[in-house]
Amino acid sequence: MPRLDHVTIETRDAPRMIGFFKTVLGVEEGYRPPFPSPGHWLYLDDRPVIHLSLTSRSSDFPLGIFNHIAFSLYEFAPALERIKASGYRYEYYDIPDTDLGQVFVYGPEGVKIELQYKRPA
Repeated sequence: MPRLDHVTIETRDAPRMIGFFKTVLGVEEGYRPPFPSPGHWLYLDDRPVIHLSLTSRSSDFPLGIFNHIAFSLYEFAPALERIKASGYRYEYYDIPDTDLGQVFVYGPEGVKIELQYKRPA
């Protein structure tokens, strides 16, 4: 059965993008094979799920080319506190007819991530 392995994001500012994902998701930068082009791999649960490729584009991607990435949250309250403290713009919603909620966090260079969580009963 196919499953999502990773997402690759082109970034002009790797330290800023790494900082965003560390703050919001708690990723850790880890091993990246010695490819000829520069980049970084960010790990969750010992898996390199976010690949950053360095680019020199002059502006952010137009909206709609890439909308968002979604991750599941297991501990909503601590994650929301980290997001609030980060200063990044965020919005959260209930998903109708489910016990799920979602938080959208807006990061550098137009990146948007969704964090899904189970709402308390």
